[in-house]
Amino acid sequence: MKKITIISLSVLLGACASGEYVTDVSSESYREDYKTEQVEQPVMTEQGVAEGISEENVAMKEIKTTAKSEPMKKEAAVAIIPPTKKQVAMNPRYGFTIQVVAVGSQAKVDSFAKKLPADEQPIWENYKVVNGTKWYTVLYGDYATRTDALKAIQALPSDLKSLKPFVKSIDSIKNSEYPTLNKLN
Repeated sequence: MKKITIISLSVLLGACASGEYVTDVSSESYREDYKTEQVEQPVMTEQGVAEGISEENVAMKEIKTTAKSEPMKKEAAVAIIPPTKKQVAMNPRYGFTIQVVAVGSQAKVDSFAKKLPADEQPIWENYKVVNGTKWYTVLYGDYATRTDALKAIQALPSDLKSLKPFVKSIDSIKNSEYPTLNKLN
């Protein structure tokens, strides 16, 4: 009995869905043509204004010509200088970094930090608790763009690349539940 009910229900639904369905679609477009007139200097006659040109148009033409004939004022050049070291230190930039690995102990953080290149890029650790488990993430570098960070991943040693490091936004870390970044170098 149940099989017959299921089959008859599918047949009824199939019958409702079948058939021809026609929809008329129409669209309208509108085009507006603008005519531009070239205004030439009116010919002055003894009556004052040439035929077909009102005094208002002559006044407008005079305003336009006087506005165009005024010389452009040159503004003083502005010198752009880079920020000082103090200004850079006061305004940290939130770019992108590379999350190299997430480990469960401080000792492992130190061992992975030693494997990273000792160039001018900063190395951080970020402590967090996920599902009751303590995690330490090792973060490397401060890059302006995601593309720069991806290029830096390719320059990492092969044993670190095998850990599948990925790009992470520093802003997302700062806005997370655990925003603390401890600098290791």
